[in-house]
Amino acid sequence: MKILHREASNTLERTELWTVQPDGYDQQYLITITRPSLPVQRPHGLLLTDGNYVAGTAMQLLYFLEIGNLAPSNVVVSIGFPLDNPVPPMVARNQDLTPSAWPEWDASYGRILGLSCPPSGNCDRFRTFIIDELKPAIEAEFDVDPGEWTLAGHSLGGLFTTHTLLSAPHAFKRYFAVGSSFWWHKPLMFDLARTFATSTEERDISVYLGVGDRESWEGLREEWGELLETPNWKEYLELMQNPDLVRDNDAMAAILATCPGMRVKAETYTNETHGTAPFVAMSQGIRWLYGK
Repeated sequence: MKILHREASNTLERTELWTVQPDGYDQQYLITITRPSLPVQRPHGLLLTDGNYVAGTAMQLLYFLEIGNLAPSNVVVSIGFPLDNPVPPMVARNQDLTPSAWPEWDASYGRILGLSCPPSGNCDRFRTFIIDELKPAIEAEFDVDPGEWTLAGHSLGGLFTTHTLLSAPHAFKRYFAVGSSFWWHKPLMFDLARTFATSTEERDISVYLGVGDRESWEGLREEWGELLETPNWKEYLELMQNPDLVRDNDAMAAILATCPGMRVKAETYTNETHGTAPFVAMSQGIRWLYGK
């Protein structure tokens, strides 16, 4: 990984901004890194996808959790895209966070947003970049304990987080996924989870899966109403098999709970939508992951 540029943030305290280039493919990322409020030896690491949307919220929440003794000191690392990235972050993320190519979904989602979507299905290379390049660089620079990392993501980021658990479980000690897109090429993720659960290996891993109660199919219909009857939305939802994220969240947790040694919790938040659930989940989930 090449660090092309680094500077102190003039908005977020204790925060550096790195523009980096992976060794294995042509994409620049903006990495937002916030140090703990109090210097400690061997802090933990919290790594989040969708840094363009969560960096400020995550660093401020961790500050309050740390001073309230609800979580240990963490270096908070958010992965996003530079604002001059040729593709907007809202769709650039699709290629990194998805486990399989789905050109029909790419085209349909693009029609919803009025944007051209890059090809999906490149999460393996993104995960390799995180594990082999980014994490070691953060550990070396900020003395993060290599055995105390948490991976967090929302929506497609929750899909990526859970896929990483199933593909490289020991890369992180804690996994936090909210509003996860388990509808992706369904039943792909559930088949992977069932295979994962056949292992007799004892894994010291904690997994928190959160979702808003209005992310059920009925809740989505109530929230979006007549918009879902328009041609582009009807096509989009048919591809996704009329998703019910509440049902899928519970089903994934039930499979993972059978894995030896793993702590698993599924939580549904009252009157929260796909957009609002992450704010509740981040506080509740991080506390639970640390036994608080």
